[in-house]
Amino acid sequence: MERFIAYFDYLGFKEFIERNDLDYQKRIIGNNFRDMEGALGLGKYKEVPHGIIADISDSSINCINFSDTIIFFTNDTSDFSLEEILKVAHKFNWTAIDFCFPVRGSIVLGEMIYVDHKKNTQGGGIYNINSVFGKGLVNAHLKADSQDWAGTVLDRSFIKEIEGRGHNVEEFLSPYAKKYNVPYKNGIADEQEFVLNIIKGDLNEEAFKNYSTGIRDNFSAHNKSVNNEGVQRKIENTLLFLKSYCIK
Repeated sequence: MERFIAYFDYLGFKEFIERNDLDYQKRIIGNNFRDMEGALGLGKYKEVPHGIIADISDSSINCINFSDTIIFFTNDTSDFSLEEILKVAHKFNWTAIDFCFPVRGSIVLGEMIYVDHKKNTQGGGIYNINSVFGKGLVNAHLKADSQDWAGTVLDRSFIKEIEGRGHNVEEFLSPYAKKYNVPYKNGIADEQEFVLNIIKGDLNEEAFKNYSTGIRDNFSAHNKSVNNEGVQRKIENTLLFLKSYCIK
């Protein structure tokens, strides 16, 4: 069946695992879970005995995380689902890039099947299927993996669906995305595409410096190396995008 799919990969995840002990890994992965839940809750929280957590009780978006990959996906292609996937992906994207663990991603419309099954065996084992597959998922992965920055592109399949519903695309997407020449591994795109915002509004010089420092820190946090050319290029491409928000 067709769904809206928001696909993300954490950048530098392999080094994060290799350069930290298991207790530290568990703490940071727990933070990543918090950020996924925060996106699903869209800013709603509730009190529990051990503190305050995101309130995801009203969310209709599904979320799967395995290793460095996060997939948010809808149950259908209704107007409600279209707006909710945008809201969730937008919140997750800017939170991760600006403050937590940088990601690159894509949002597509495409076929995907979800299979969920869990069985505890009498011998104490677990047989757990939590699987997604389909051409939509492959397209989302390829679109995300081809990018050379921390950022998220709205695929043409997603844009065409918005157009087909009679929306003014720029107006409809204005709370969530803007047009930009996306940096890919094979070079900067000639044509602008819609990409999720990482900032709300404009930036003055001081704010740009502060956000730049935060993004640089996120790339190097958790003992991740930023010395190689590829990582430096991703950082600079991300900061160039950030600069596009500066007041002219």
